[in-house]
Order: sequence, then structure tokens, then C-alpha cells
Amino acid sequence: MMAAGRRITRRGFLTTAAAGGFSAAAGACGIGAAPLPAAFAAPARRGGTLRIAEVGEPLTLDTVATTAGLTSTIMLPVYEGLFAFDDRWRIQPLLVSSYTVSRDSLTYTFTLRGNVPFHNGATMGADDVVGSLNRWGKVSAYGPSVYRNVESVSAAGTDTVVMKLKTPVAPLLAFLALSSGPAVIMPKEIADAAGTQPLRQFVGTGPYRFVEWAPDRYVHLTRFDQYAPRTEPPSGYAGRKDALATDIYYYPVAQVEARIAGVQSGDYDIADQINQDAYSALKADPRVDVGLIRPGSFLAFFFNEKQGLMTNQKLRQAVAAALDMESILRATYGNPDLYALDPSLFPKGTPWYTTVGASLYDVHNVDRARELAQSAGYGGQPIRWLTTQQYDWAFKSTVVAASQLRLAGFQVDMQVLDWATVLDHRARPADWDVFVTTFGFVPDPALALPFSSAYPGWWDTPTKDALFTQFNAEPDPRKRVQLWGKLQALMYEEVPIVRPGTAFSLMLSRKNLPGFTPRLGMVVWNVEAVR
Repeated sequence: MMAAGRRITRRGFLTTAAAGGFSAAAGACGIGAAPLPAAFAAPARRGGTLRIAEVGEPLTLDTVATTAGLTSTIMLPVYEGLFAFDDRWRIQPLLVSSYTVSRDSLTYTFTLRGNVPFHNGATMGADDVVGSLNRWGKVSAYGPSVYRNVESVSAAGTDTVVMKLKTPVAPLLAFLALSSGPAVIMPKEIADAAGTQPLRQFVGTGPYRFVEWAPDRYVHLTRFDQYAPRTEPPSGYAGRKDALATDIYYYPVAQVEARIAGVQSGDYDIADQINQDAYSALKADPRVDVGLIRPGSFLAFFFNEKQGLMTNQKLRQAVAAALDMESILRATYGNPDLYALDPSLFPKGTPWYTTVGASLYDVHNVDRARELAQSAGYGGQPIRWLTTQQYDWAFKSTVVAASQLRLAGFQVDMQVLDWATVLDHRARPADWDVFVTTFGFVPDPALALPFSSAYPGWWDTPTKDALFTQFNAEPDPRKRVQLWGKLQALMYEEVPIVRPGTAFSLMLSRKNLPGFTPRLGMVVWNVEAVR
């Protein structure tokens, strides 16, 4: 039994994110939108098929084991976790009904919702949660960061799970609510059978169940008629989820022009990852709605710190010094309304906004770059840079950055691959030196991908690890903000990534698609099919 703990009900969840460092005031940043009150909403229409054009073929559907946005998007309606973020990035209950935390913040006791069915007909219980969390702790890019502080996770009856920590983890619930590399719940036997290998069965508790993956053709989901929804109003990834469409198909459509034309013609209802230079024309098109996704995603060039050229910190500093961030962003995104040049990893209006490290951001000093490269012993070896043409931003930014580096005396080997192959290669330290990606907004720096030692790039220095551990263990929000400043400064010093800036991505949909709101991560429940 827990001594002198505190019990948190649904209302208490609204303030939990502040303990992890993100206050409810962030809603003033325009993050998300309040749902239409039920009294004013027209009755929802059920049935039909949603057809979604995605950027390409997923490498895997094992959403736990990858941070690839494509996999997260496709599997978001299939799986659920214990918690979820709402429209204002506050942590809300999903598969839990309540929880308690001991006074020393070392013991969390989660009480699960009852009678929640899996897609295979079994009922979710504590053993399933334990098995799922333990697998997440091994294979997710985020799980190991938590599990290095976990003493045990155990079932206490059929509906109660107890997590005991070695040291406090202030953003624990934020980790459990994240939809990228998520701590989703699946039947224990499936989690145990997969272990650290890829999942072979995709069984969750979500409003849609997995039907078929036909490679290079589609991924098919269908309504789960036995779904057990929450009763709270829909908000972000939280609240009530109603599977209005009977079926959902995700089609791999590599060419962005084809995705756009498909929505314009009515062949697709939604298209993801639209190139920014089409923004003005699409806003004027009466056939479609174009959504600007805020808060933005961060364009980033990740360095391989495990093997090869970029294990040399001075060489990473040299690359960073050579790059002109404004030119990269302008060439990649075009319209200045669609990007922001800023040294901070977090937007203004959040507690995490800081300009610490700004003197090392956007240096654009070729002479300094050459000096650092010479000091690093660089001898003209080719820098193997993974990129793709499937994402417009990935190819354009790589072309511009490579050109700037060549002017500074570097040799760049641009390896232009399909995105699934990029994901495959980036998991192999021997295959690359730099790869381009974006990582989306997260409400707590503990969730930021560059700081995960398990994420490709593998930033794992003693200084970073010690400071990051201290940051995650600190319960005082003010002290966490101070520690975050030190972490951002360290990022600019040790250079695990080069981050040109923030970009606002586009999502296209049919005109007035009922219930659809473009957001970070595509929410397709509560959306009506138009046919």
C-alpha cells in the first residue's frame, strides 16, 4: 500500500502537464482549437470511406519501435495509451480512470478503466499494460530514457498497475502520453512474443482496427464496433473518439503533385505533407481546404555520433559554422509566413523559449568553418548525407546545405533514397554521416528527439546524460526551466544536430470535410466520410 500519496481524478489531469513543464497558458499560443459545443453541432453522419494520400510506404507499422511520422499517423486510430494530450497539450486520461503518486514521487499507481476490449475480443487488464510498457521501455526511442529510472512495473490485481522508480521522473506522464514511439497498450501475449523484434500482429484498443497492409497499395483500417469510448468532449488526441467513417485507407502517393490533384479531383479526402510553395494557390482553390500546422516542426540535420566522420565534435561544429540558415529556409519553404528563423527549440509563449546558445546559431562563417575542419583533421572525405525526394523539404534543404558545405571545402555525397530506405539506413550506424528530418513540437523538452540516446544520431555524452537526468528528475518547474537553458546551450556546443529553424507544414483536405481539423498528427476519428 502507498503511504500518504495523492489521488488525481480527471479534473486533476488538467494541471499535470505543468508539473512536466508545460503550462495551460500555452493554449494562448494558438495550439489547437476548442471543439464545437455539442449543442450547436449537427448530428454526425456514419458510414462511408476516408481515403488519405500519404507521402509514401511505411517502413513498419510497429508504431512503438519507430518515431517515423508516417507510421505514427497510420496507427494512431488503432492504438491507445494510458494518457493523451488534448488541444492545449495538457495531459488527459485515456485508458486510466485515475492514478496516485507517492509523496516521494517514486511510486505511481494507475487504476485502469474497466471493460475496455482489444480488437481480438480480449479485455484489457493490468498484465497487458505491464507487458506493453516493458516492451516500450526496450524498443521505443523514448522508453529507455524512462526505464533507466524504473525499478519495476507490476500488476496489483486485474485493474491496477504499479510503477516504482529509482529516481523521480518529472515528465513521466508526458512520456506516456506522447504519440511518437508511443507507450501504447496491446495484449500481453503479442508484446511478449515480439519482444525487441518487430510486431507481427497489430491489436489495440482504438476506434479503428487494423485489417490489411498491401505493400505499395494501401493500409486498410475499419471501424471497431466494440470500441469503448471516453465520455469527455473530443480534444486533440483525448476525449471521446467516434469512428464515423466505416473504413479508412492510407495510400502511398510519393509525388506531392499527385496528392494535391487527388484531393482536388475528389479521389482523396485528405493529403499529408503538401509542399509549401503551393500554399498561396491552394488557399484560393474553392475545391479544397489547406491547413497550416502550428506549432511548427523543426527542420534538422542529424549527425551520426556513433560511427564515422561525425563522431568528431569539431567537425560537427565546422559544418554548423558553414551553413546559412536563412538561405536554407527560404529555398526550402519559400514563403516567409511558413518558416521562422529562431535559435530556440520551443516557440514563444511556452516556458521553454530561450535564446541561450544564439551566438552559435546561424554563424555562416566559411573561414571559421575551414579552421574548425582543419583542426578536426578533415581530409576531404565524403560526408554521406541521407535524403529523399518524397518530402519536398528534405530534398530542397539538403541540396542547399550541400552546396554551402562544398563552398566551404567539404565533400558531400548526397544519397537520394525513398523515405522507407532512409529510415532503414539511419538505423545502421555504418551507413551514414548525416540525415535530414523534421521533429514536431512536444510539450516538454524531455520528449525532444535530439536528447534521446536511443534515437539515430545517438547523442550520448557524459555531460548530456548527467544534465538530462538531472532535468528529468527535477520536480520544480522553475528549476527545470533553468536546466533546460543549460541543455540547449550544450546542444549548440556539442552539435548533435544542426537545426536551421522552424517550419509550418501543410495538410490538404476536401472542402468542408466534416469534423476534420489539421493538426500535428492526423486525427481521423470524429471525421465524417463524404460518401
